[in-house]
Amino acid sequence: MTNTSSIYSAFNARWLTPEQVARTFVPTNNFKSLVKLQNSLLMGPRGCGKTTMLKMLSRPAQRVWRQDRVPANPSLSEYPSPDFEAVYIPSDIRWSYELSSLEAELRDEPGLAESIQRAAISISAIVEVTKLFELILREADLDPSTLATPFIAHFQLGPEVPTFPEVRLKLLSWSEAINSLIATRRTRDLRIYVNGLPHVLLGHSLDALIRACTLFDEYCATCSPPRWGLCFDELEIAPLWLQHELMRSLRSFDQRFLLKLTWSPILPADLLEHQERQHDYSAIKMWHSHAADARPFAAQFSTQLLQHLLNSQNVTPREVFGASPFAQDDRDDANIQAYAPGSIEWQAMISLARKDRSFREYLQEHNIDPNNPLGHSTKIHDEVLRKAKPVVLLRNHFLKDDDFGTLQRRSRKRPAPLYYGEDSIYNMSEGNPRLLAALLNELVDAGAGKFQEKKQISPEIQNRVLVSASYRTGAGIKTYPVGSTGKGFSLASLIDNLIEFLRSELVGRTFNGDPIGSFIVDNEVSSDLQGSISLGLLIGAFVYVGTSTSDVPSEVLGSRIRLTHMLVPSAGLVFRNYRSTRLSLALRVVSSGQRSLLWAE
Repeated sequence: MTNTSSIYSAFNARWLTPEQVARTFVPTNNFKSLVKLQNSLLMGPRGCGKTTMLKMLSRPAQRVWRQDRVPANPSLSEYPSPDFEAVYIPSDIRWSYELSSLEAELRDEPGLAESIQRAAISISAIVEVTKLFELILREADLDPSTLATPFIAHFQLGPEVPTFPEVRLKLLSWSEAINSLIATRRTRDLRIYVNGLPHVLLGHSLDALIRACTLFDEYCATCSPPRWGLCFDELEIAPLWLQHELMRSLRSFDQRFLLKLTWSPILPADLLEHQERQHDYSAIKMWHSHAADARPFAAQFSTQLLQHLLNSQNVTPREVFGASPFAQDDRDDANIQAYAPGSIEWQAMISLARKDRSFREYLQEHNIDPNNPLGHSTKIHDEVLRKAKPVVLLRNHFLKDDDFGTLQRRSRKRPAPLYYGEDSIYNMSEGNPRLLAALLNELVDAGAGKFQEKKQISPEIQNRVLVSASYRTGAGIKTYPVGSTGKGFSLASLIDNLIEFLRSELVGRTFNGDPIGSFIVDNEVSSDLQGSISLGLLIGAFVYVGTSTSDVPSEVLGSRIRLTHMLVPSAGLVFRNYRSTRLSLALRVVSSGQRSLLWAE
């Protein structure tokens, strides 16, 4: 019935060809922004789809898109194709690691380590652009030697057969020779060899690409594009000098070229000293501050993937997973009937009111009968019931009366399902295609052979899979290599402390209809801890909560953040941002033992 060993199982677009990316690409408005004739800074955490977006700009991906995807689904024609030829250039984390080690070994050779790195990056970029040249010429039915011959001459490749495979082999031979000299610690020979390379490889990071594209424009004018898009992926792991040069180029650069760069969720303010956003570049936000914002993309992506996995063109996520009273946002159903007698919400409120005096008093304060909690107006529904609903469901799930009438916590391992349904899956994924594909694959695998009527996977199976995935996410984040800060807060301990604080807000002694769910990084937070938060934003442990869909932070200090929703099931939390408090205050409350706000263990 299922076959999850498919293209979706790869998750990371880095390992997919552009054609594979195009066959499964779910477009968003961000793509419309990316294809514009402007420099772009594509920002977001790992796995959010930045690489997919860059690869979709490429000629092979666009060919599949125009020839296969759009004819099969004409509505996709609203997403324009780029009016430039995109060159995709992946980053290699070894560039940074190797430079650090080389600098230590080559203290007596100032500048040599960086020259080696510049050569490696230039060679990598030229290899990629020659693949594109070869494809364009083949599609135009032109002789590749028309360009290969002058290319060999201008890049001083020596007497080579004028074909692009030979050009690439020659370039790779240079890289191999450099690596061999590094491995054998022959520093003098290494300096001589690197200094003997063509100077264009050792200059500005864009020099080699500009020369290569200029050669194409001069010798292949009949099929030369109006502009070239230079797409540098994962720039946050690139060497600092490369970051500086590319960021500076956003302001003043040859008009034949556009830069399309990917970056972490924090604007590199120190690298963008003079560039003006919207004038010199467009910052494109690739994450969702609020769970509801991710729903349109997540629904479309999930429908496409489930139809593939279940080999059915009619199946929908709602059929397979059902609805989630706990995770649903009722903004689209903002009416009194949403909490009618007999509904799950109505029953949970009655149940909680009977065992939780603080909640009973909360309802009475808002003139709501605890024995028949109805919203008698849209205002009461929106401001009281809808806002409090996830807290009510969570609190009713985890709290119980003992034989003496004392309210106590239930174990988080209670078997009754809470985290299930279409919206829970979407919220957990944060609209991150890699996470969403992983969750869907695992859910379908777990439900294989156990589908109920209408092909629905039971809430119990879903809850087990989502909680397990949440625990694995937490373990992965906490074992990510990062040191402790000056105040003793590692990334792992920071997350644990925030979870404890948030749990106290939700299932503490007193019901809180508007709990704290996010944090402001205030000026009492140490610079070391801000560094951990920055890393947490990059790897998806935290999400920046902006004031609009285009709001991106220029620094960690002053930012409003929340925990990723992937941690919600294992931590026993809710999928809401709610209101914020200062991060330093929350940490003090937890670490100082001020249990007046916390549940007695």
